[in-house]
Amino acid sequence: MDRHSPGRRSELTGYIFLGISVVLALGTVFLALTDRSVADLADVDTFRSGSSDDNSVSEEFLSASLTPTATPEPQRPDLIPEDVELTARAAYVFHPESETILFEREADVPLQPASTLKIFTAMVVLDYASPTEVIEIVESDVVDPVAESHVGLAAGDLVTVQDLLVGLMLPSGNDAANALSRVIGSRIEGNDDESLQDRFIREMNRVADDLGLESTELRHPAGHDREDQSVTARELAVAAQALMERHSLLTIVAMKSAEIQVGGNNPRVIEVFNTNELLIHEDVYGIKTGTTGQAGQCLVVASREGDTTVITVILGSEDRYGDARTLLDLPDIEPETDDSGEPAPEHTEPVEEPADPVS
Repeated sequence: MDRHSPGRRSELTGYIFLGISVVLALGTVFLALTDRSVADLADVDTFRSGSSDDNSVSEEFLSASLTPTATPEPQRPDLIPEDVELTARAAYVFHPESETILFEREADVPLQPASTLKIFTAMVVLDYASPTEVIEIVESDVVDPVAESHVGLAAGDLVTVQDLLVGLMLPSGNDAANALSRVIGSRIEGNDDESLQDRFIREMNRVADDLGLESTELRHPAGHDREDQSVTARELAVAAQALMERHSLLTIVAMKSAEIQVGGNNPRVIEVFNTNELLIHEDVYGIKTGTTGQAGQCLVVASREGDTTVITVILGSEDRYGDARTLLDLPDIEPETDDSGEPAPEHTEPVEEPADPVS
């Protein structure tokens, strides 16, 4: 058929009318939708006012949702009266979030740290070893269980670094400190006349230097009294804050008790308990105790004040827990009882160091 024939023109005319009808129909739908959108926009204020019980949204919620959120100012705990009675030679209470000193007394006086020094020991260990690494205990690691705090390790025992850190920080085991410093010391470069322990101690002081601790001098991985060894309450709080930034260590110091798996010729499980009696308070989650003849009773505490953290350091105390309760306004809590109603057995802190330390 010729493309200009009447039949062909009739067919084309039909297509044209069909196209026009489709366009008109789409236009009608578009106008309806536009009207509905305008109506919806008009109803927004009704929705915001909370007229519907099922979908009500408060003005406060919308305002908070639509307004850019600024970082809230940290809630600062109250300052502690300066004349509070303490037995400690030095004390320092610090609120890290607001960088506020809540209390200080002789906070810059150099004093012996005792086993609170193990905060540095633990941080050095994690710089050089994996928690899953297994270490064999040797005879020189073992300590006198009567004279020093200990895990209860013996030569030939096989223990992971993780469990040795638990033994270091909970029962304050000097045998764990000896083993860790020996093995890690072998990985640190040094002079031929420098012992493995001395190399480890050098790294402890390197950590202190990196933290800007100018008055801290560390001389033993377990915290034995040494004439030229010292910390200050203020600087020990800085070290505690650094430890808390290492999640694996923060988890350890918050433990009330733990089980240490020992392999080797005498496989066994050793249950250890945290020497920090303040962990009975739900707002306390660390960090380290310490006691020696020269240092007296020492304590580093991390606790919660609402949504924030407070670090407390007590050095040279005659009653560290009493001092801590005074500073932190903690109540005396009765000992836990077992199912029979009798008080649970007490786990007294062993002597961490003889009064006259043996080198």
